[in-house]
Amino acid sequence: MRLHQIGELKLLKEVRERFSSTSKEDRSIIVGIGDDAAVIAPQKERIIVTTDMMNEGIHFDLSYTSPFHLGFKLMSVNVSDIMAMGGQPMYLFLNLSMKKDTEEEFFWRFYDGVSSAMDIYGVKLLGGDMSAAENDMVISATVIGQADEIVTRGGASVGDKIYITSTLGDSACGLALLQRLTDESRYRVKGYEFRVKSKKQKKKDEKALSLTHNSKLLTLNWSIAEPLIARHLMPVARDSNELTNHATSMIDISDGLFVDLSRICDECNVGAVVYSESIPLSKEMQYAADIMGLDPFMLATSGGEDYELLFTAANFPESTYNKSHNIKVSCIGHIVEKKRVVIDKTGRKSALKVKGYQHFGSQG
Repeated sequence: MRLHQIGELKLLKEVRERFSSTSKEDRSIIVGIGDDAAVIAPQKERIIVTTDMMNEGIHFDLSYTSPFHLGFKLMSVNVSDIMAMGGQPMYLFLNLSMKKDTEEEFFWRFYDGVSSAMDIYGVKLLGGDMSAAENDMVISATVIGQADEIVTRGGASVGDKIYITSTLGDSACGLALLQRLTDESRYRVKGYEFRVKSKKQKKKDEKALSLTHNSKLLTLNWSIAEPLIARHLMPVARDSNELTNHATSMIDISDGLFVDLSRICDECNVGAVVYSESIPLSKEMQYAADIMGLDPFMLATSGGEDYELLFTAANFPESTYNKSHNIKVSCIGHIVEKKRVVIDKTGRKSALKVKGYQHFGSQG
């Protein structure tokens, strides 16, 4: 059945029935889904609010993105903003604009992805809006979080070290793979729920993926492709809880390392020195980039959508932290007074060029 055959009122009623039960357990929610507005009474003083929009054809491609992937990613990109300020996400407001002839199954699989992410982050859905779209789909979310103390982009000082979580470039490499997959491989990827896979599903998808490059047909083992594609289609926001006591400034890497580092520098009126050899790259990304003829360094510094945390600190206990956590923290440079430079393994200096994704501008 298509959405126009069901109607907005019935869809809203069913969404309310699905998500209202968990909200009743939260005493800070006075009025949840179903009224003109939600009413909340948070226990902490500092409230963090973020909103993010995703547009079909700009932010996602439905030829390889399933509605489940889409719902999960929309949640993660918003939660990442909350965590990048040292907060914990609490409440979600969801807005959808879909074509009238969208299948009902698509609608509910989107909400399955949202629900899966909500379970991971501990978020409650409190409302939103939906409307029909004449052309491409548009979705957006507003997430409200809480924090004892917040960390902004504006606290870095000369002498602070620059740190990042995990590895960079995986998402951009995963996107490059998705764009090159054959139709059969795209179909397989679209039906795969990376974060909730079953043993049966995992066994089926151990088969290598096929992709085209320079008119040649290549294959890539699933063990290499899976973590890269997962980082693009279903990223998981990094928890900043154990970083905030040390961080002087912080931002999530959504548009590329150099773009987002420049945002910190602009906000603090400082410069930065980055050591290219210190930027952590996954083995999977380097291997996949090589077979596609892509530069791993460019993917890591300008690719975007990694949703890792970039932060500065005067003295972060890197070695102690890394011994007890699966997600590693790496020091990649330090804050200086003015210049923004990159130093390679030979010691050669070059200007830090701001390349990454920018709406309404050159993508460099």
